[in-house]
Amino acid sequence: MERRVDLAVIGGGASGMAAAIAAGRLGDRVAVFESAPRPCRKLLASGNGRCNLMNTGNPRYFGDAAFASSVLSHAGCDTVRGLMDSLGVLLVPEEDDRVYPATGQSSTVADALKNGLKSVSAGFFPNAEIRRVSRVPDGFTLVRDGEKCHTARVLVACGGPASPRLGGTESGYDILRSFGHRIIDPRPALCPLTTDRKSVSGLSGIRVRCAVTLADPSGRPIHREQGEVLFTDYGVSGICVMQCARFLPEGPCVLELDLISRFFPEEEALSRELHARRERFGDASPEALLNGILLPKLSYAVLKQAGIPLRGERLSDLDDRALSSVASVLRRYRLNVTGTRGLDAAQVTAGGADCREFCPSTMESLLVPGLYASGEVLDVDGDCGGFNLLFAFSSGILAGANGRDLKGVVIP
Repeated sequence: MERRVDLAVIGGGASGMAAAIAAGRLGDRVAVFESAPRPCRKLLASGNGRCNLMNTGNPRYFGDAAFASSVLSHAGCDTVRGLMDSLGVLLVPEEDDRVYPATGQSSTVADALKNGLKSVSAGFFPNAEIRRVSRVPDGFTLVRDGEKCHTARVLVACGGPASPRLGGTESGYDILRSFGHRIIDPRPALCPLTTDRKSVSGLSGIRVRCAVTLADPSGRPIHREQGEVLFTDYGVSGICVMQCARFLPEGPCVLELDLISRFFPEEEALSRELHARRERFGDASPEALLNGILLPKLSYAVLKQAGIPLRGERLSDLDDRALSSVASVLRRYRLNVTGTRGLDAAQVTAGGADCREFCPSTMESLLVPGLYASGEVLDVDGDCGGFNLLFAFSSGILAGANGRDLKGVVIP
């Protein structure tokens, strides 16, 4: 059996579904091929199931950030909002410029996309992993389980290898490579970090708000974030930590946690506080120095890293040099980073298809006319907070529209 369409979409995630709806609303015959039984698996998990589907603040992208900005200049937040409105999804803003569906449920967005696909009579084919695409004189041929689909245009929108349990795959890279496209080696972005066991021993489950700095062994900063850090058996997690993953160098590096500056921004104020506590609690154990500032297990870890003896000494036995050492560790509690938890634990892939080989206004390949790519398969990744889904929707809409007026997409 051979099927003939105007656009074949490989991947039924946010980007592929948006592309299919856009193309269908502009009169194209569309078929979507999804390797999983159902579409939108990553979208359903996004925002802890709440679907943070865009961010209206300043763009925060990595990889080819200039390409991402160009894509969003053609189809940005207003376009995505228009698409969602046309599908009946009411959006509400929250803190940090994040935007969610009013229901607070990612299933609302997934269901709306599925309904949008039905409304344009697009074909949806689940459990259909496409691994081979062939160029023919008047388009492309896709082969699946002996069946063929002939299409004038083909969009690769099957994402990257992050979160394989949610459909992450490298199959899109294989297809694009077969047409001569360069793939920048994928690596984890938005991923927990593994560290030496000594610095996290006994701390698993503790959460602390702090500033984090990824640095080389000499202390030279590589990247800074702030937020909530979660200690684990293997290292540390939390959004601010995960956003450091994409910046890990090949060599050794450390993560420094500033545990105290939000309470004592000035060095002198912290020094006065520690000296006052030594006087006030002098007959107690040195562990009393940080009681009421940090949780006991974290206080103990800080004192150990500062080299404070904890073998029956009294707090009053600590000299000024010891207090200075504690202050230093409070501002720079060091974890030796050993790596990330890998693509299996990553929410997003860094790396992917070289964006310089695609047109940012249509997402069409500059090497192979009629071939398109959108979403995570490209070398674009964003911070947490809706940036990745925004790029997925925006690039998908542009790929489906293929240079045509977007009014026909957002106002069907």
